[in-house]
Amino acid sequence: MIILYFFYGLAFEGLGLATYLQLRREGDFPLKRELPWLAAFGFVGGAAGWVDMFLASGSLEEIVNILSILRVFLHMLTGGLLLRFGWGMLNNLNPLPAWSIFIPGILIVPIAFVITYATTTFITPSPIEIPIEIWTRYLLYLPGSLLAGTGFLRQWHSQRKLGLYDVSNLMLGAGLAFILEAVVMGLIVPAAPYGPASYYNYDRVIHTAFIGESLEVTQPYALYPWLDYESVLNTTGLPIEIWRMLSAVIVTFFVVKALDVFEAIRRRQVLALQQERDRAQRERIAAQIHERQMAENWTNALINISRRIAKLEHVDDILIYIVDNVHQLLNTDFVGVAITNQENSALELKCYSSGGKTQLVDNAPIRVTNSLVKNAMRTSASYRSLGNESIEIFEGVCFFTDEPARAIVIVPLQLENTVIGSLWIARIESTQFSETDAIWLESMADQVAIAIQHGLMTSQLQSLSIVQERGRIAREMHDGLAQVLGYLNLQVQTLGSLLNQGRTEKLQTELLQMRQAIRTAHADVRENILSLRTTLAQEKGLEAAVQEYLSEFEIQTGLKTSFAYQVDGDLNLSSIAEVQFVCILQEAMTNVRKHAQASQVDVAIRKEILGDGDHIHMQIIDDGIGFVMAGSKRNFGLQTMQERAESASGNLTIKSSIGNGTCIECCLPCLQQERLQKQSVVIR
Repeated sequence: MIILYFFYGLAFEGLGLATYLQLRREGDFPLKRELPWLAAFGFVGGAAGWVDMFLASGSLEEIVNILSILRVFLHMLTGGLLLRFGWGMLNNLNPLPAWSIFIPGILIVPIAFVITYATTTFITPSPIEIPIEIWTRYLLYLPGSLLAGTGFLRQWHSQRKLGLYDVSNLMLGAGLAFILEAVVMGLIVPAAPYGPASYYNYDRVIHTAFIGESLEVTQPYALYPWLDYESVLNTTGLPIEIWRMLSAVIVTFFVVKALDVFEAIRRRQVLALQQERDRAQRERIAAQIHERQMAENWTNALINISRRIAKLEHVDDILIYIVDNVHQLLNTDFVGVAITNQENSALELKCYSSGGKTQLVDNAPIRVTNSLVKNAMRTSASYRSLGNESIEIFEGVCFFTDEPARAIVIVPLQLENTVIGSLWIARIESTQFSETDAIWLESMADQVAIAIQHGLMTSQLQSLSIVQERGRIAREMHDGLAQVLGYLNLQVQTLGSLLNQGRTEKLQTELLQMRQAIRTAHADVRENILSLRTTLAQEKGLEAAVQEYLSEFEIQTGLKTSFAYQVDGDLNLSSIAEVQFVCILQEAMTNVRKHAQASQVDVAIRKEILGDGDHIHMQIIDDGIGFVMAGSKRNFGLQTMQERAESASGNLTIKSSIGNGTCIECCLPCLQQERLQKQSVVIR
């Protein structure tokens, strides 16, 4: 018997220790808040079992009374702790259903009956320890075990509904163990003349033992026990101490296993954190990919805009391209570009994107009167809405729609430190634009200003080119046609004098010289017309224009020409550089016609890769008499060609010697280097 009490106490002490160790784990789980009561139940229950062990051994007779009183106290405390733990398991881990508010009222009657019945039993002539133990088990152990078991079973049910089967299985074992505990520890009590421990029989008298003492029932009737220690022994052949020891071991085993729920929950939380981390990492990677893609899209758009500007496309076409890209990249409902009029008295809408279409305002001017747009121009500062503004202040921002704007970004357009207009975007939805969107829009505003500036510069360059070309034609007419006409005027007078003098032979000679002068003047005029026609026909492309020019030049002059074009794809020359390229060729061919006395001219154009990028190389070789640079009649034309090459950032070299012909080489840079420089500026 002593060994049974020892293992009984050891099992509950192990339960208390295991529970206490679980309290030291990190985390805030609902079950953890109830573990102090379970640990206290285990420690106190183990101590009560070991007190029973000392009482059963009889080795401490001098303090047996103290141990008896301590035993009663420990059993009552153990039952109370179990009841508190059971109530916490039932109520605190999962809220009770709504109908549970009626439980106190329902229990008033049976509780009152139990209290009354217990009071009457205490005045029954018997040792006081027996009714105390009986009612401790009935009123504390039994409901406490049932509540704890029910609480664990409720956890089993709720965890199964969540699909957490590993946790629910642990809860199920603990719940069934406490139900067994309720039967063994709460219902089976010492034999007594009350409660479910006995029933009436008028023919027998029984004796019941309680820790070495006997109680003889002296009433005129006897009691047959049916749920007490003797009935358990008679039914199973095993004393109640063995069953309680087994119950304690089972409860300890399954509760300790149930405490593995902390590890299971921790693993689940770690897994959830890992999944959350993986999800956040995937979202971060996706966001980085999206941002990188957006940056590439913006970079490509800026590069394409720079290329269009470098090709000197029309400003209106560039504006439409910019506005359309802003509309797509920033996912806006409206994009507007407004420029101040010539009088600088009003801001007028120049280009817009709305309703899926992008176009210029070609009809009557549309004035922009919104105060935010005007204020951005006045302060030369960008504006971005934050979402807390009244939509009334956005009135007059979105044109050609009845929906008011709820999000807007405005960027002023500055040209040489002067604000000339505004670029703005708007959304009808309340989704606000980010700071990054505003930065990208500022980059686009810079491109708009550059496009306008290049448009103005192109107009100026075209005007300057026209003036220069007119000057060149004027010089050539002065040096050629005007001198011929002056010469012819003098010759006519000479012819008149010779005719009056009757000098027929001299008259015939002068007529031949006049005819030659007229032929030369006619050739110059025809060549000038050919040069003008070739220079102004850029839409044909350089190859076709040069081929046509050389063919007509061969017809007009009788000089044989050959042309080798070795460029794949586009030339990538700016419009001005391409014009200068053709003019250099024309000037060289003019020199060949006038001075070289050649019979063959070879022209070759190819693309070369030099240290600073791609270049277009042109070579003109004639088989003429050659010349010496110093004092040559060609100096004026050669200087003109040199200036033309330098104006296009290129270079010109001339190689010639007497009797070995002349070789002229012109090298002009492609747009690639200029475009790369602009890209680096944009990216920075």
